[in-house]
Parts: sequence; structure tokens; C-alpha cells
Amino acid sequence: MSTIIQRRGILKGLGASALAAPLAQMFGIRRSYGATGALPKVVFFYTPCGLQVDSWHPAAATGANVTLKMLSAPLEAFKARCTFMDGVAMYPQSDHQGGSLQVLAGDDKNPKTIDLLLGEFLQGSTPFASVQLGVQSRISQGGQHTVLHPNISRISYNEQIFGEDNPLAAFGRIFGDFTAPMGAAGATLLAKQQKSILDSATADLNSIVTSLPGSERQKIAAYTESLRALERQLTASGVVQTASCNPMAFNPTHFTVPSVADPNQASYNEAANKSVVGDLQMEIARLSLACGRTRVVTLAYEHTNAKQPIPGLGIFGVHDSSHFTAPPGQNAGNATPAQMDAKLTAWNNYRVWYAQKLAQFLKMLDDTPDVNGSLLDNTVVVHCSELGNGHRTERVPFVFAGGNALGFKLGQALNFSGSVPAFSGGAHDGVRMLAHSSLLTAVANQLGLPLAKPIFGYAGAQALDPRSIGIIA
Repeated sequence: MSTIIQRRGILKGLGASALAAPLAQMFGIRRSYGATGALPKVVFFYTPCGLQVDSWHPAAATGANVTLKMLSAPLEAFKARCTFMDGVAMYPQSDHQGGSLQVLAGDDKNPKTIDLLLGEFLQGSTPFASVQLGVQSRISQGGQHTVLHPNISRISYNEQIFGEDNPLAAFGRIFGDFTAPMGAAGATLLAKQQKSILDSATADLNSIVTSLPGSERQKIAAYTESLRALERQLTASGVVQTASCNPMAFNPTHFTVPSVADPNQASYNEAANKSVVGDLQMEIARLSLACGRTRVVTLAYEHTNAKQPIPGLGIFGVHDSSHFTAPPGQNAGNATPAQMDAKLTAWNNYRVWYAQKLAQFLKMLDDTPDVNGSLLDNTVVVHCSELGNGHRTERVPFVFAGGNALGFKLGQALNFSGSVPAFSGGAHDGVRMLAHSSLLTAVANQLGLPLAKPIFGYAGAQALDPRSIGIIA
């Protein structure tokens, strides 16, 4: 038993799945996480401003009987890998600001969000506890590079964590300067980080070799030599490339970010570049997981007051289009029928586009091999928004995708409406919907995060034990 534990420890010490895979295959090692040798990972994938809920939520069903609606239809290829959830509300607040405040915190009181807590818990030997990426998630009016509403990630009430909207800056921080010659400081630093993982792995291997039979010792010797060969490659080039971890192929379109005085005018904040920036940020998220840089990523497409349109799909800003009953540029008032139709068409187009991006990201993870299975098998992707029905935090479009190896039950659509007692007081008075804190608790539990109380965040009568609601296998 002690030898098995040591071998598992070696895998954890290796960090990057590209380094751990050969050893896992050599010994047939499997961790307790859903019988897989890969380390568990999580991505929080945020899209803004809610949606037309009846055009998104499928009726309760399982397997092939799950029929997606117009806005969720882009996820058709992955519906067997998803759990769609209707009848979920975020308590106690119900507005734009309350939604942003609560979506990753569980309520309006928890000072630290679940992505940061999971990052601290899962970090291990990875260089970054968590990575926050944005797609125009900070652009605002008035020239200030800030968001007026609460950001979805925060350390405390007074310290928010903003995603990096500049994909080139994000890549440089996480991977070093791969575009410069291999002697550059960034590549050298990365080589040292990866070399330290190799040194630790080799030491662990040597520590158990005397307790193994001869045939196993020969395997250890062969593997140790392969590690040393990899170390020599690191020393020579400053980068390790594998089928899963290929940062040298980043930015194939050669996107650039010329220097400007106002970050709101930066190329990554131009509406015309929203799609290419999204693609780059999703690739950084994939590489961050595949290369063992982190195990927790938050990817935010814009924010609750998103100003920019999505070119080719509408002329209205995302937030403006979501207020489709009001005249253009207004949050209230009566739009003409033509104005309402134009804004609603744009909003639905935008929501389809976000779903297409989510499906694209899921495919990227599924196409990336992990120690066992794919990144999607070993990563739970939590799709969330800060709003649902009618600019309220009810019927919020939560979806769990992937993570089947982590124990999540997939290939189903659930509706929790009416499954809990009615909420009393405030904007949610009389609402009988499951508290989203139950969903965050499920993620925390399945990834092993110890919680100070049974439910992460809001713990009223509308919050249920996640093991009882059909989202955990």
C-alpha cells in the first residue's frame, strides 16, 4: 500500500500531464478521482446579461431525449457530456450587481470566490494557483479601465481579481516569452520551472527503486533516463513541446497589441477583434491546463454591463440588446415594435454566439489528451451567467460540462423548479428554485475542497445537499 501511495505522489510531483502520462501508463496507476490517473481541473466559463430562458433551457430529460432549444443548440454535439439545469436561482439578491456579486461566491456575503479557493487548494506544484482571463471584461465608458459592477472573482469585498483581457500579456505571464529567442529571460524561467519538476520526479523515483522487484527497477531506470533526456532538451531550448502542450503554436494569426494611452482603445478591446481575442484566451486556458501551469481557470466573456456589440450579429451593445423592451441606448421605456424586434434579434444572435464559443472550447478540451482520457474528461466546465429570467437571478443558465471522470453525472437536463420551499421576502419572495450555492458546493466536494460549512454560500431552505439532486454520479 505504501508503494502505491508513493507512486501517486510521484504523479502529483510531476505536475504537467505531459510528464506524468508515461509513468501512469507504465504502472497502470489510477487515482481515486473517478478512476483516472489525471489530476482534477475546473474552468468557470462566464457569459453576460442572462438570456431568453425559454429559448435556452431544454425540458427535463436524459440521454438522447434531451432536446436543446434555439440558444443552446450549438451544444448539441456535447449534450451527452453536459448537465443542463433549469429552476436555479441565486439568493438573496436579484439584479445585475447582485448576480455578479453572487455567481462564484454562493451568496452576497462570502468574501472569497470559489475559483480562488479551489486554486489555492489544488495548486500543488503548478506555478499558478488559478488563472483569470477576460474577453473585453473590463472595457467601460468614460475612459476608466474598470468595471462599475462587482467582478465575478474577488479575494474580499475590497479586493477584486480582474481577468487579463490582453491575450498576449496573459500568455507572456503564464508561459514566458516564447516568441523571443530561446535564450530570453521568459523561456529561461520556464525551463527552470519545468526542470525543477523533473528533478523532484527523479528524486522520488530513486527513493522507491530499492523496494521494487527487478523488472520494475528496469522500468524505473528507463523512465529516469527519459526524464534526463527531457531535462537536456529543456536546458538546450527552454521549452517542452508535446502533443498536448504546444505553446509555440500560439497566436497563429499573429494578433498584435500596439501600445496606446487608453486601454479602452487597445486592439484587444475593439469590437471587431472580440472573436479572435476569445479564441486566443480559450487557447491560453487550454494550454494552462494541458501544460500543468494551473488547474483552475476563470474565463469571462465581457461583464454584466458589456457595452460592445458582436460584429455581424447586431449593432447594439450586449447589455443594451438585453434590455430589448426599451428604446436603443436605454434600460427602461417602451421600444417601438421595430426597435424591440431588432434588439431581441441581436440579443439572441449574441447568445447563440456565446454558446458556439462554449462548444468550441469544449471541443478544444476534448481534443487534448490527458494522462487518461481527454482534458474534458478530467475537467468540469461550469457555464454560468449573472442573470436568467427578466434581468433577475432566477432560472440562471448553469451548465456542467465534462468532468465525467470526476464523478459528475452528465447527459441530462434537470428542472429544480418547485423542488424546494418558497423563499420568503425580498425580490425572490415566493420563488421555489434551487439555490445555486448547491451547485458550487457540488464542484467543491467533487474536487475535494474542504468547506467550513456543508453549503458554500447561501444555506437557506432552498439549498440542498448536492448528492441528493442528481448531478453527482
